[in-house]
Amino acid sequence: MNPMQLSAPAGRPLLARALELQRSLDEALATRVEEARWGAAIYRDDLPRVTDLNFVLVQGEAEGLDAPGLMDEAERLQAGLPHRAIRIDDPGAAARLAPGFAAAGWVVDRTALMQLRGGPDRPLDTSAVAEVDLDRIRVAREAAIRSVHRDLDVAAEAVEAGALQHESAPVRAYAALVGGQVAAYCLLRSGEGGAKLVEVQALARSQGHGVGRATIWAAVSTARRRGVGAIFVECEDDGWARSVYQRLGFGEVGKVHRLVRPWGD
Repeated sequence: MNPMQLSAPAGRPLLARALELQRSLDEALATRVEEARWGAAIYRDDLPRVTDLNFVLVQGEAEGLDAPGLMDEAERLQAGLPHRAIRIDDPGAAARLAPGFAAAGWVVDRTALMQLRGGPDRPLDTSAVAEVDLDRIRVAREAAIRSVHRDLDVAAEAVEAGALQHESAPVRAYAALVGGQVAAYCLLRSGEGGAKLVEVQALARSQGHGVGRATIWAAVSTARRRGVGAIFVECEDDGWARSVYQRLGFGEVGKVHRLVRPWGD
């Protein structure tokens, strides 16, 4: 075995542990939660444009629920929101339900849920990385998030969402500072049983120089030293981001599907 390899934690399957952590973060940051027989509806009423905080959660196989029925539930539960958003954690339910949403014009996004299982494939220089106050990287976060969200109102709420603090879901910020400027940053949010990387950005001027990888590794290795248990990240199912995390020692534990209709009421 690679000397850096970590043994798999005993007990529940890794995917179940990851989803339990995510559910604990969802509930901690929510202003209200409405339970349903197939999952729940999660709301953050002061940030209604953030789909990751305002969504319908489908857990398990959701027997008896089909795509039209789930769309109707989203219409009912998310009335008043500027979007419709659903997260499906079970791969069987996603395989059954997602095609109907794609056919109806919804955006179907599949991500890989990965857990830190080892170490980086080569030494990384983390000397430029430090834990920082969120205010120190606010301008960098705003620029990075606005490059993803064209709607300025959505971007503004996404910035606020990432900075939310809760005693059950605290977030820490780490940044690589080069010449006094933020070259890369990441946010690590802790919850019950572990932590999750929730924002990772290498700014354009620093891409290709390894500072993004160094920032991630500084964050997760610091969390390990502090006794944090499992550490997860969610990324695009294919492409460079997944390969970056693999080279840092993350391994996939499952998939998550998000179904979004950008327009609502």
